[in-house]
Amino acid sequence: MQYWFHKWKHRIFIALAIAGPGLITAVADNDAAGVSTYSMAAATFGYQIFIILIPMTILLAVTQEIGARIAIVAEKGLADLIRERYGVRIAIVMYGLLFFVNLAVVIMNVAGIKAALSLFGLNPTVFLPAIIVGLFFFVVLASYSIVERFFLVLVAFFGTYIVSALMAKPDWIQATQSLVIPHGPITPRLLYVGIAVLGTTITAWGQFFINSYVKDKHITTEHLKYNRIEIYIGAIITNTLTFFLMVAVAATIFTHNIIITDAAQAAIAIRPFAGDFAGLLFGAGLLFAGMLGCVIVALTTAYAFSEFFGYSGSLDETFRKSRLFYTTLLIQLAIGTIVALMPNVSLFAITLAANFVNGAILPIIFYFLYQFANNEAIMGVYTNNKIQNWLLVGSAIIIIFASFLGIFGQVLGW
Repeated sequence: MQYWFHKWKHRIFIALAIAGPGLITAVADNDAAGVSTYSMAAATFGYQIFIILIPMTILLAVTQEIGARIAIVAEKGLADLIRERYGVRIAIVMYGLLFFVNLAVVIMNVAGIKAALSLFGLNPTVFLPAIIVGLFFFVVLASYSIVERFFLVLVAFFGTYIVSALMAKPDWIQATQSLVIPHGPITPRLLYVGIAVLGTTITAWGQFFINSYVKDKHITTEHLKYNRIEIYIGAIITNTLTFFLMVAVAATIFTHNIIITDAAQAAIAIRPFAGDFAGLLFGAGLLFAGMLGCVIVALTTAYAFSEFFGYSGSLDETFRKSRLFYTTLLIQLAIGTIVALMPNVSLFAITLAANFVNGAILPIIFYFLYQFANNEAIMGVYTNNKIQNWLLVGSAIIIIFASFLGIFGQVLGW
């Protein structure tokens, strides 16, 4: 009995020590841009859109695990491997694509913070720059472990969506059945929104972030199974939170045929049906989602810049040693704040389009994951199994097909 207790105590300590990358990356996919996308999807299609959640959870878990495993075994980030294996030109193209897609997401996250501040009656002109400056200096001055704990604290606030869903008093039978039973026709518009939902959950930046973050945490191959479990749990938690968020919207806004264009409007719209407190919690979730999202996504671009172009970049290094890393972070946050504070700019109008692009470029990321994870020179005995390979290839084909149909549907107004 004593041996069993010490054995499991040791395993629990190891699991807690390596916890963070999978959970933080997965839940950060539910950033302010994601909250808006989920809200608009549920407000437009109701429970019909829920059919994507289970396949999306499986794909998120598998792809994040592959990316983390590559970083642990190769001891290099995804950007490092792309530059080394495919050359500087491809590295520049990939970084340029990642930079502009990420910048759009950073801007939307900062705009999410602004919208949340307005919901609470706080002047965004004063409080938004103060929050962004505070976040930047915290990331620069705090150690890696403290920054990670801060991220985990922000993750906890996503539980507000569970309370909002419970207060909305939805039809739980219909909500749960919709996870496995399709409701309604599959239209190009549904595919377009579905790719946007996929693109805000399984993101290009998420692959680069977990790859670099795991490398920064110095996890070794002997801890692979613990890392895998943490990533799987993170994927389940993040899409469980997504489920509750979408339930809150579907049970109130969709049921009463209310049109919204962003998460801030969703927080206001659910109040008459779920109560003021539910709307308050929804707005609080938007605030913390924006804070977590803008930092994580901006850090992804900073990590990628360091790896693509061979510069030093780590949360455990000082500003002087990783000057370009932190400057890249600062530039994105500054641009996001300036754009978000511009008057009469509807940033959430492009939310679906930006996340659709995020989803549409996933096959490119999957290609690199497939190539690296099956390269024995890089991975040794830790290469992909057949199921993982089939999932990567099959998902890429489905995403490409659905993306083309979604684009044609948008252009032709189907």
